[in-house]
Amino acid sequence: MPSFWRAVCSRCSPGRGSGAAGRPAGLASPGRRLAGCVAVAFLAAGLLIGGTAGRARAVGPLAALVRAERTVEAVVVLTDDPKVSRPPAGATGTGAGGPGGAAATATVRARLEAVTGPDRRVRAAVPVLLVGRAGYLAAYLPGQRLGVRATLAPPGPGETIAAVLFARAPPHSQGRPPLAQRAAGWLRARLRTAASVVAQPAGGLLPAMVVGDTSKLDPELKDDFRVAGLSHLTAVSGANAAIATGAVLVVLGRTRLGSRARAFAAAAALVSFVILARPSASVVRAAAMGLVGLAALAAGRPRAVVAALATAVMAVIVLDPTFALSAGFALSVLATAGMVVWGPGWCDGFERRLAARRPRPSRRLLAGATRIAQAVAVAAAAQLACTPVLAWLGGGISLVAIPANVIAAPAVAPATLLGLLTMAVATLHPPAAELFARLAGLPCRWLVLVAGRAADLPGAAIGWPSGPLGAAAALAGVVLALALARRPPTRRLLAAVIAGLLVARLFLVPRLAGWPPAGWRLVACDVGQGDGLVLRAGAGSAVVVDVGPDPELMAACLADLGVRRVPLLVLSHLHADHAAGLSGVLGRLPVGEMIVSPLPEPTEQWAEVEHGARAAGVTVRSVLSGSAGASGTVGDVRWQVIGPQRVLRGTASDPNNASLVLLAEVGGVTMLLSGDAEPPEQRQVARAGAVTVDVLKVAHHGSADQIPEFLTGTGARAALISVGVGNTYGHPAAATLASLRAAGIIIGRTDLHGAVAVVRQPSGRVALVARRPGRM
Repeated sequence: MPSFWRAVCSRCSPGRGSGAAGRPAGLASPGRRLAGCVAVAFLAAGLLIGGTAGRARAVGPLAALVRAERTVEAVVVLTDDPKVSRPPAGATGTGAGGPGGAAATATVRARLEAVTGPDRRVRAAVPVLLVGRAGYLAAYLPGQRLGVRATLAPPGPGETIAAVLFARAPPHSQGRPPLAQRAAGWLRARLRTAASVVAQPAGGLLPAMVVGDTSKLDPELKDDFRVAGLSHLTAVSGANAAIATGAVLVVLGRTRLGSRARAFAAAAALVSFVILARPSASVVRAAAMGLVGLAALAAGRPRAVVAALATAVMAVIVLDPTFALSAGFALSVLATAGMVVWGPGWCDGFERRLAARRPRPSRRLLAGATRIAQAVAVAAAAQLACTPVLAWLGGGISLVAIPANVIAAPAVAPATLLGLLTMAVATLHPPAAELFARLAGLPCRWLVLVAGRAADLPGAAIGWPSGPLGAAAALAGVVLALALARRPPTRRLLAAVIAGLLVARLFLVPRLAGWPPAGWRLVACDVGQGDGLVLRAGAGSAVVVDVGPDPELMAACLADLGVRRVPLLVLSHLHADHAAGLSGVLGRLPVGEMIVSPLPEPTEQWAEVEHGARAAGVTVRSVLSGSAGASGTVGDVRWQVIGPQRVLRGTASDPNNASLVLLAEVGGVTMLLSGDAEPPEQRQVARAGAVTVDVLKVAHHGSADQIPEFLTGTGARAALISVGVGNTYGHPAAATLASLRAAGIIIGRTDLHGAVAVVRQPSGRVALVARRPGRM
């Protein structure tokens, strides 16, 4: 997209070269610096306003109902499209979703208007999250008013919503969505249908790029784009809005319309695009900035880019202070600021150095090299500006983001424009639209190829501490890099240091750092005779299932894995070998919430769990298969409770047979985590439907009490047995080991191998990596 880079690298004020007062090209004027300072000041004010607004929602009658987790009759207005979270692959049978399929959950942002509780009616205008079965919610559009019977629950830490509503029954609609939303929904459906002729994953990427419809986006592709630093392409961003509006301006430029008429027409197109693509953070920022820029165009001052950005930031956070707490909005603003403040100067510097080379390159070679230099400068400016916030959020820092963005850039505009053309043609002649969809699929395939190759490179991303410390370290690194890059001697030193660090990261670090292995999805910690499982939810984040008998062993395992927060903690049941190590997590790491077995026995261990959770301020929920909250998504982890469906009594061990049996998917690897379920519960779960997974956590430490459907009927390629050295229970049983080996399943045992990690190889196959090498 060379024209885009040239546009970004053009001066933000008329003329190029030296400024009016002899200022070197590329340096920000005092006015620009003042505008930037004003924008930052207003952004800080918005943060304060947003934080205050968030705290204000936590008081009053509504907060009392939320804290009591009351079931109420609520009236809500949807503000976004429902997002369907499919159950992990391999879930079939009945379950909560009804006969013929496992439960799929839908979540949707909404505005609460009123709730009617047991003894009061509360009116409110606050944002909430509505959660329910996909069959309840998936068909509704933004703007739809619904009446729904739902259970209130507190929001998670850092959320800008007032409550979570779990729908207990199908909602009933009150009227119809606005006409504009119905039209947008119809257009999105037409594009989705046309794009279905393009093979996945490019077919799912096309509607995601054009209108933000991620319903068909492949999860593994999304992960590749994240590692490659191309996440902004998996959904609508400001660049898409700029491309769409720019295309309208180009067409109108060939007419005799004046600047004001063109600005009004482009503004109408921009507003329509926002409705069509939904108001995500980056789209809202781009729309606000675009409207300000179009107003400047109508007024005859089209080049005040920094002023437009500052005004857009101020307008957005004043109208909706919650955007001040939006990471997406911050990233969008910072990327734009980096491109317009640093990009022009860096472009000029590249061009001057290219032009000064001897022998002087030919005009054609110089033009090509200049375009590449412009692309690198703009991509580097955007990436550097976003680095502190990306570090704060976690997920590591991509080392391939700049080259990947440069290589991907030429395909972005064709994919967007051809996608919009596909949608337009689909409104008139759907069969003809399929031809345009196939054409749009070509640049999408290029983006898929770039993301996949970049993500597969060794050392594509490096781990980085998240939170304020990580952000401060990243900011210090950015400032230092910019300071060193200002002068030729230090610039060469900086280049040598960066090259040395890259070589060390690619070749030396992988040889020295043996644990945890790159790309790990699940680790069975070595906690002795017990279970302690860690599912990677993101950089520094994990879902923990059981905590073993020893808190120190559990804490050491989490520290080795670099886990700094636990959004979800699961106790399959309350026997000491699964729950006594709770203090190794609670009180040491931030924990979002905890779900436990529906059977609170043994009672003394349940009392310990309640006490520890209360002291740590963590909500504890008991769940059954199919109950509300028995499935969800935490970062890269999708999970679903598939057992028990009811609490069994009179078995050889009721707590064992009340174990939470989880079906989970982490980064494309499916797994069955079966706690200590014995044959009575195993048969209960098996009757609900067959389960196919990549990895099996063998129930009850590999005891002999297994049914074939659970042990060898899942199609698992690898099995984990969490068991203590020299235990007196005879675990794992010889018969269990023989059955697994006869089925060709690789076995990882914590008594022989120490902690065992499940990794996904570049080929897609699942492998086990032992902390203590030994034959598997």
